[in-house]
Amino acid sequence: MLDFKPPKPNTTVIQVAKAIMPLINRLCLKGLTLDVDTESIARLKATDGYPTVLAPNHAARADPAIMFLLSKQLSQQYYYMTARETFDKGRFGGLRSFLLQRFGAYSIVRGTADRNAFRTTRELLSEGNSSLVIFAEGEISRQNDTVMRFERGIVQLCFWALDDMKKAEVDKPLYVVPIGIKYHYPQDMWDDIDVALTELEAHILPPTDRTPIERYERLRRIGVAIFKTLAAEYQYKVDETVSLDVHIRKLKGQLLSHAEQIMGIHSEADVLTRVRSLKNLVDAEVYRDVEQMTAYERKIHEELLQKFQRFYPDLERLINFIAITDGYVAEEQSPERFLDVIVRLEREVFGTSKMRGPRVASVRVGEPKDLRECYNTYKTKKRETVEQITLELETSVQTLVTGVS
Repeated sequence: MLDFKPPKPNTTVIQVAKAIMPLINRLCLKGLTLDVDTESIARLKATDGYPTVLAPNHAARADPAIMFLLSKQLSQQYYYMTARETFDKGRFGGLRSFLLQRFGAYSIVRGTADRNAFRTTRELLSEGNSSLVIFAEGEISRQNDTVMRFERGIVQLCFWALDDMKKAEVDKPLYVVPIGIKYHYPQDMWDDIDVALTELEAHILPPTDRTPIERYERLRRIGVAIFKTLAAEYQYKVDETVSLDVHIRKLKGQLLSHAEQIMGIHSEADVLTRVRSLKNLVDAEVYRDVEQMTAYERKIHEELLQKFQRFYPDLERLINFIAITDGYVAEEQSPERFLDVIVRLEREVFGTSKMRGPRVASVRVGEPKDLRECYNTYKTKKRETVEQITLELETSVQTLVTGVS
């Protein structure tokens, strides 16, 4: 596997980062405030000193910073499993990678047998007593109230670590802890929302169609215009008798089938599983170790990368819209839901989105689960046990997110 980034936690670097976090918060995060209740703090302190996997939802780009702020508030030090491409982002990829590793982050190429990442995770859990943050959704949902299905690998790695502990005759708890993160704006955001809608309308709608209408209808009008543009681009036939939600679902399926056809694969799985599989396939090929290839293998590798270029915009579009539905804002017309959808539309239209704030991040922690209690069941029914606990974890996180008013 290409260029594994191991964790190299440095206490001095972490303490300096925590000290200047208020400045970073103002400059880069538009001012984030942490809201953690006393019960959540007590649950996190109860697992301190034991190997623990913290499993938060992943609704926004700020989530890793939230977990870092949480570690600061509790005077704890966390490790972070991080997608490999994160280390190279931006103009200062080298510095970014250096700092992430010193904060305790290590890389994983998703969807592959990344032996270095698996081994590091097992060692951290079986030999250490620290907390490890893993975002089990694998992607950012970009919806404040929605938790996407968890990938089962997070729980499987925990049981493998328990296997290692049993072999070493180590008897101590190994916890998984559900964590719900939900954002809200403490100030009036409607003017910002109106400005964002106006900017989108200027790029999407002809002047004659920009008639004054109610705010939600403006948002929906923009969404329908984008949908119709994409439908024409992908030669999707629009049936006016069918609801927009059905059309959105069908267009996602058509985009996905187009990408799979280029890659020469076919799947009967649900859309989220298929999107994850394609993303993982791309990551696995992009991060292959070119240095170990023969000349012919490099030729095939380059041809595959050229294939990826043909459907990668489709894949990014699917990831952006994967959790969206027509009724998301209609059922609760809050500033948070409006901006969830606006961010997606901005990414589609402009290629990027604006971060708005300040925001309050409410963090709620569920009951820790000691996986030792399930170990005997796991040994007799491995797959079923992993899937059951994964579902329990996902459901607990959704309940925590829903419970934040």
